[in-house]
Amino acid sequence: MLAFVPTGLRAEEVSGEARARAERSFTSRNYINLRVGGSTANGNGRPELCMELSPVAFLALEGCGTGSGFLHGDPEPEVAHFRAKLRLASFDIARWGTLQPFLAGGFAEAQVGRDDPGFQFKGTDRRGVATTGPEGGVGLRFLRPLASGFELVGDFNLSLAWLPYAPQLIKPADTWLPSASLSFGVGF
Repeated sequence: MLAFVPTGLRAEEVSGEARARAERSFTSRNYINLRVGGSTANGNGRPELCMELSPVAFLALEGCGTGSGFLHGDPEPEVAHFRAKLRLASFDIARWGTLQPFLAGGFAEAQVGRDDPGFQFKGTDRRGVATTGPEGGVGLRFLRPLASGFELVGDFNLSLAWLPYAPQLIKPADTWLPSASLSFGVGF
């Protein structure tokens, strides 16, 4: 096998460069991550938990909430987000990691009491404690390599949900729900 090695470079330097380039490109591809953080949409004092799956490099599916209904039965108000995230670009920052701006779209569920299964897009549930509506937003993801293919993941989101039936809840809420969230976790 013939290999071209530029004059003045040893083969180890060339293969080390290729390995470093491959490691950098790997950091911009995250398949799954779990994060914990906070959101301005939740006034119950519980952390926001997020799980993100990325079936293709530019698209991710994410669910975020406090876990009401399956991790705890706290009836305090909370908002859960279910969205697709479209990565717009990926910027490698030397020695720091990768930054990825994205657009997000999906739906948000607001609840002001104990959560019932399902989503209510055409009104509120029977007890008037939950409603669902479309949501859009922007965000920025940060990825930093750790070890063995794992990465530190930071995620900042700004979003706006339209909940037309929120004023009909037993604790009326605004039709427009802006929110900001910040979360950190680990992924691969």
